[in-house]
Amino acid sequence: MSTTATLSRLFAGIEPDMEAVDRLFRERATSGVALLNEASGHILGSQGKKLRTALTLLTGKLIDYRVEKLIPLSAGFEMLHLASLVHDDIIDRAATRRGLPTINARFGNDIAILLGDYYFAKTASLIADVNDNRIDRLFADTVATLVEGAIMEMLDARHLDLSYDRYLQRISSKTAYLIASCCRGSAMVCGADDAQIEQLRQFGHNLGMAFQIVDDILDYTGDERTIGKPAGNDLRQGMVTLPLIYALESDANGHLAQVRLVVEEPGEHNDLVPSLVAWVNAGHGIEAALEDAKHYAALASDILNTFPAVEERVVLSELIDYVLVREK
Repeated sequence: MSTTATLSRLFAGIEPDMEAVDRLFRERATSGVALLNEASGHILGSQGKKLRTALTLLTGKLIDYRVEKLIPLSAGFEMLHLASLVHDDIIDRAATRRGLPTINARFGNDIAILLGDYYFAKTASLIADVNDNRIDRLFADTVATLVEGAIMEMLDARHLDLSYDRYLQRISSKTAYLIASCCRGSAMVCGADDAQIEQLRQFGHNLGMAFQIVDDILDYTGDERTIGKPAGNDLRQGMVTLPLIYALESDANGHLAQVRLVVEEPGEHNDLVPSLVAWVNAGHGIEAALEDAKHYAALASDILNTFPAVEERVVLSELIDYVLVREK
C-alpha cells in the first residue's frame, strides 16, 4: 500500500477538519501582492503529509475535541512548519524538496526569505483566534527553539566529530520540539490537566525523535524518486547524522579519510558520495539508527497507552508504526 493510501485511511476520521484547516491556511496565506501569492501557491503545491496538522487534531480527540480552537491552532502550526522549511532550504542551498524546485531555487533567496517571514507573521493572527495566552507563549518558545536548532545545524556542518549526544540535542530542538508543541498545544486548548499536557508533550517529543531519525536513515536508503532528493544529500551538505555516526563507530575501515573530505569540503567531492552511501548501507549504521528510532517510538507508545482506548488512540498507535516503516 502506498504512503498516501495509508495516511488517507488513518486520517479518514478527521478529513473534514483537515480540509477546514487547509482552507483557513490558504485564506490567511493570501496576499494582495501577486508574486507573494505565486510563491505561496508553489510551496502549497509541494506540501507533504500534514502530519503535524493530523497530530494536533488527533491528540485533541484524546481529551475534549474543541474544533473551534483546534482548527486555527493546526493551521498556525502548519504555517510555522512551512515557514521553517522555506528558511531551511535557503540555508542549505537546497534546489529541490519532495521532487519539486524549492522556493529559493524558483524565485530566489530574497523572495524565499520574505515568504518565510510572511508566514511567521501570519501565524500571529491564527494564534490570536485561539484566544489562549499559553498558546501565545508556546508559539514564541517554539519559534525560538527552531531557530536555535537551525543554528546548531549551521555550527555542526563540516564537523566530522559530531557526538551522539549533540546529534540528539539538535534533532530535539527542531523536528521533535515542533511535533511536541503540536501535541502539547492541542492538550492545552482541549482542557487537559497539567499531567496530561506533559504526557502529550512527551508523546510528541518521542514521536518526533523517531520521525527525524528515520528521515536521516532514508537519506541513505531512499532514492530521489521516493524521497524527492538524491540519496546522501546530508553528506553532500557536510552534515553528519546518526547512520554515519554509527557507521564510523563500528567500522571506519579505510573510509574515514573519504568521509572527512566529503564532510569538511562539501560540494568538492560529490563523486565519493555514492560509494560512501553504499558503505553505510552495507554496515551496522542503518540497523543501529533504526533501533534508536524504535526505542523512541516505544516510549511514545507507552505514553499513548495511558490514555483511554478510544478510536483515535488506535489511529495514533498506527501512526507511530507508520513513522518507522515509511519510505519517504
